[in-house]
Amino acid sequence: MTNEKDLANIVKYAKSHCEDRCPADRDPTACIALIDLCEMLGEDPPLCFEDTKGFTKAYFVAKVKEVEKKHGRPIKAVLAEYNSRGVKTLEDNIEKMEVEFAIKAIKALGEKSAASKQSPK
Repeated sequence: MTNEKDLANIVKYAKSHCEDRCPADRDPTACIALIDLCEMLGEDPPLCFEDTKGFTKAYFVAKVKEVEKKHGRPIKAVLAEYNSRGVKTLEDNIEKMEVEFAIKAIKALGEKSAASKQSPK
C-alpha cells in the first residue's frame, strides 16, 4: 500500500525527470498533474511553474499571440511553414517547440477546467 511519503518520493522523482527532460519530452497533461500533486503534497512545483506564470492559460495564449504578431499571421500558418520548410535556426526551433507546447497546454488546461466543472463537489 502506497502512503503519502511514497507518493512524495515519486513526485520528487518525477520533478527531477521532468526538469531533466524538458523541453524535449514535455506533455502538458503530465505537467498539470505533477503541479497538482506538488500542491497537494506541499512540495515546490517544477521550475517551469514560475516561468509560465503559474502554468496558466493566459500565459500560453499570450505566447501564441506573441508569435502570431512576430510573423504577422495566424499560428497555424506559422507552424505550417515550419513543418513544410523545416526550421533553419536554433531560434526557430525553440519558437516552434514553445508554440506547439503552448497550444497543447491551452487544450489540456481547457479540458481540465471542463472536467472540474462537470465533476461533483
